[in-house]
Amino acid sequence: MSQSALRVVARIFLAIGGGYLASSAVMALFSFALVAMGMPRADAVTLGLLLVFIVYLCLGLWVFAARALWRPAALFAVFVIASYGVIAVFGHGG
Repeated sequence: MSQSALRVVARIFLAIGGGYLASSAVMALFSFALVAMGMPRADAVTLGLLLVFIVYLCLGLWVFAARALWRPAALFAVFVIASYGVIAVFGHGG
């Protein structure tokens, strides 16, 4: 497999898998922030789920638009680490 084909495959995997992980982390952060602002939990999760579709689309497009693949990968890692950090500090809210 050529070098350019491997780069395309890496971008596809990062857009699908990394975008999914980063989007789920962003959804958790959205939901947690909305509940902290006083919104009922069910409404916060529903709104977070609706907003995360836009985030997932933007992240997936950015993976293919970025010149360097490390930038989207680094941001995805920051989202995931921030989400787990907030959950570790404040708990699941249950």
